[in-house]
Amino acid sequence: MKLRTALFSLAACSISFSSFADVTLNLPNSAELVLVNGVNAEGNAPQTLNNGSNQIAFRYDKNYRENGDTHLFRSEVVVMTFAGNDATYTLQLPHISSAYQAQKFNNHPTMSLLSADGSEVPFKHDVLIKNGLQINRDFPQEIAQYNLSKAPAALASVVTASEIQRMQPAIPATKDNKVDQAYVTKMLNYWYNKADTTTQDNFKASINK
Repeated sequence: MKLRTALFSLAACSISFSSFADVTLNLPNSAELVLVNGVNAEGNAPQTLNNGSNQIAFRYDKNYRENGDTHLFRSEVVVMTFAGNDATYTLQLPHISSAYQAQKFNNHPTMSLLSADGSEVPFKHDVLIKNGLQINRDFPQEIAQYNLSKAPAALASVVTASEIQRMQPAIPATKDNKVDQAYVTKMLNYWYNKADTTTQDNFKASINK
C-alpha cells in the first residue's frame, strides 16, 4: 500500500503547472474541442493556455454541399501538441467540400498552426482512435492512456494524478490477488525518470520517513 501511495505521489509531483497563462489559441468555427490538456472541453472559443507545452483534442465538424445535397462531416478526434511562450496562435484547417476531401482528412489529417505574424509553428498531431462502440467515450481516460505511450503527439506532463488513479484497476495482479510488483516497479521507474532532480529528492525523502 505504501508503495502504491508513493507511485501516486510521484506522478502528482512530477507534473508541473505554470502559474502564468500566456498562450492564446484561436480556433476556426469548424473545430469542435474535445479536450484541452487532458480535461473535457467543447466549443471553439479562443483558449488561454499556460506557457510551455500544451495539447488539445478536437474534431473537424462542418456541413458541406456536394451534388446539390448537404452532408455533415464529423472527423475522428485529432490530437495536437505544441509549445509556445507569450504568443497568440491560430489553428487553420483545410477546406472540405466533398466526400473525398472529408475521407482524406480522416485518413491523414492536415492542418496549420500560425503565429501572429503568419509564420508556421511546429506541432505534432495524431488521431485518437477507439475501436468498437463510440458511445459515451471517456476521453480524459483515453488521452491519459495515450499520453503514457510513445504515440506521436503524446504529452506525459498533462496526465493528471486522478486519471492515473482511475486506471489503477487495470494493474496486473498475481494469483493470490496481490499487486504485480514488477508492474509497480515499472511505473515507479517511469515517473521517477520523468521528474526533475528536486522532485526526485523529495520523493526519496518521503519514502524514507
